[in-house]
Amino acid sequence: MTTPRRTLPLILLSSLAARPAAGADASLMAEGWSCLDVPGRTPTRFVGRPQGTVVMTAESAVGFLLRPTRPDELLGGDYRLAWRWRVLAAPAPSDAATIGADDRPASVHLLFAGAGRGGGLGAALRRRLRAGLLGSAFSGRVLTYVWGGRAPPGTVSANPHIAPDGALIVLRGPEAPLRAWHDEKVDPAADYRAAFGEVAPPPTHLALSADTDDLGGVAVAEVQAPRFLPL
Repeated sequence: MTTPRRTLPLILLSSLAARPAAGADASLMAEGWSCLDVPGRTPTRFVGRPQGTVVMTAESAVGFLLRPTRPDELLGGDYRLAWRWRVLAAPAPSDAATIGADDRPASVHLLFAGAGRGGGLGAALRRRLRAGLLGSAFSGRVLTYVWGGRAPPGTVSANPHIAPDGALIVLRGPEAPLRAWHDEKVDPAADYRAAFGEVAPPPTHLALSADTDDLGGVAVAEVQAPRFLPL
């Protein structure tokens, strides 16, 4: 998010709002997705394609596509999260862990509403603000699987906007060829435990995003059929 980025946690927490249209087409809305925008920023556009594919286009923009998880798809907690994705256009690599330079062409997020503690009074106030203004989806912790930035794949760092409640996990970076599909399968329960030192509760929401509003540029990415699979 743009100037001054050190205020982003309050901007993000106080101004994001789920909306039923505009940034996502009707086919995505029919599947239970909604959009989150930052007022005053150009929103990322989301378009549905066959086979559960979402096309994300961010032109100096930022935005999120969000849907609740279903109890039946979480398989009693014994699951992996899998998807395919590719980046067709990307901005210059930046630092995904630094406020003001954290543009990235694609991310997949898991939200754990209500989870999270520690970090002192400031973190507690941010959690309360998230819950009060955005609803339960943003009241807890978030795992973010990242395509982008300069860090090598496998890097794990705190999400600077929602610390201590967020972790960034780099899966792909500048080394990944554009236009080529890549398959991912992650273990959110293990990643949650490594990031937060606790057993993961069931994730409550799945989200996709593309972000180029800090340094500008264009990102175009496709994410195909994020789904929960048995162990």
